Amino acid sequence: MTTLPTHRTRRFPPQPVREVSITHVRQTSCGGPFAIVTMDFEPLPDDELSPVVLDWPVRDRPEVREQRRAWPEDKEWVGLLERALEQGVRNALDALGPDIRPAVRCIVTDFRWHPVDSGERGFVQAGEMAVREARRRCER
Repeated sequence: MTTLPTHRTRRFPPQPVREVSITHVRQTSCGGPFAIVTMDFEPLPDDELSPVVLDWPVRDRPEVREQRRAWPEDKEWVGLLERALEQGVRNALDALGPDIRPAVRCIVTDFRWHPVDSGERGFVQAGEMAVREARRRCER
């Protein structure tokens, strides 16, 4: 069942939020999470049908393409990390509450991983942290 927006429903984000940078790194003697992401959050137009759009311009940067070539056997694994980041963003947006309607374009402008210490869980958490930080900035 789809909930129709009411007069009390707020949109997220109400204005663009740029350069949300998350460094989720815990280096200990055993591998901890290693996820570094920077994202922009922009409101979608009212007529946009999808509530969440994820864009990845970072994939086209020469240094990222080179990093992917350096570990070609990890290409599928990096795709898993990218999907984990997207899942974290979606999890956090779903948890915003019934009075907030996400209508957001999330633009990933930086995405860094470590071939040993990065994992799916760390990127899910980084995505969730990015949404929380963007929301905190909107409420200032």
